[in-house]
Formats: sequence, structure tokens, C-alpha cells
Amino acid sequence: MFIGLLMASTLMTVSPPAPRLASVSPQIITHGARTHKWVVLSFDACETRKPAGYDAKIIDILTRTHTPATLFLGGHWMETHPAQARMLAANPLFEIGDHSYLHPHMTKISTAQMDDDLRKTQAVHQNLTGRQARLFRPPYGEYDASVIQEAARFGMKSVTWEVVTGDPDKHVTAPNIVRTVLARTKPGSIVIMHVNGRGWHTAEALPAVIAGLKKKGYSFARLSETLE
Repeated sequence: MFIGLLMASTLMTVSPPAPRLASVSPQIITHGARTHKWVVLSFDACETRKPAGYDAKIIDILTRTHTPATLFLGGHWMETHPAQARMLAANPLFEIGDHSYLHPHMTKISTAQMDDDLRKTQAVHQNLTGRQARLFRPPYGEYDASVIQEAARFGMKSVTWEVVTGDPDKHVTAPNIVRTVLARTKPGSIVIMHVNGRGWHTAEALPAVIAGLKKKGYSFARLSETLE
């Protein structure tokens, strides 16, 4: 089965957090179902205390080509980019998940700190979009049983990836990204890229990624659609 079960001062004033979603079984998802030739393009928008940006070209390409995607937005990033967060959440092509508040190493902080981070991120998400996330991407893809269980307590399935583009590295060129994605993608693969201005050549590569995957017979889906 493609889901592994594990046993086991801000820039805006937020209102009290909305009621927490019902908890889910602790899960780590690395790919969708292998039953269809589909792929999940995922994009992270994370921000530490150092400012991050927003790559509108990526969203324009996805919208123009009618390509579904799953976006993981950080709490602090949403606070500094409220208009973009609302716009992304309102676009029916996109599914939105949480990506922590300040992008900490979750395995190196306490459960209380994790709780505070997830609670704060969900409050920002709820206030800006009117919804609560059901997906969580741990920063750096780092997780252990405590991280997965804490996310599950907040009603979120944890998600990493299968295909790493390496787009935060300035030396990874657009052709590199295209070759990597086309060579490593399998049915159900989750591909990770960045939409916070740190995917240096992502917008340049994206049209060829989409066209190349289509030529290989792939379709695109939001992550939840692939979880059978």
C-alpha cells in the first residue's frame, strides 16, 4: 500500500483558531496510487524569518495549461503574501496544504513547539481562506513518529515526495529539471518544486515538464484525487 502508517510577533493579528479538524490515522504519503498514469506536481511556498517571494510565472503557466497542482503554503509566507494565498486557495485547479509556520526542523523541536507551530499555521490558513488544511508537508521532508502523529491530531495527512527536482539550487538548470522529472516520474509520483521565488529555474522548466509528461502519457491530478 502506498500510504505508510506509523504506529505508534507576526505580521498580522490572527483571531482564535477555528475548531480543529477530527484527527486522522498517522500517515506519511510519498506517492499516490499506482493504478493510473497520473502525476502530482507539488509546489512549496515556505518562508523563514528571511523574506521569500512569489513566482507568479509558475501559477500563470499552470493556469494557462489547465494543470492541477498541490501547493503547500507556510504560515508566515501566507501572512506576508495574503492576496496570493487567497487567490491560490480560490483557484479550483489547486489543492492547498500547510507547510509549517517558520519552516523549522520539526524533528528537533518539542511536541509543544510542534503543536504551537501547527496551530498557528492552521489559524492563518483559516483566517485567509476560510478553510483548514488536510495535508501537511514537513519542512525539509524531515519527520519521525512524533511529527506524523502531531499532524494527524490536527486532521492532516503528512506528505513528502518521490521526485526531487533540486530547484532551490541555482546551479540546477531548467534542462536539468526537465530531464530529472521525465526520467524519474512513475505513475502516482509526487514531484516537488518551489513557488516562493527559490525555484530559480522552475518557471523556465515547467512548460517542458508539462509537455514532456503529457507526451509520455501522463495526466495531472491534485494529490487527494490519487489517494485510493
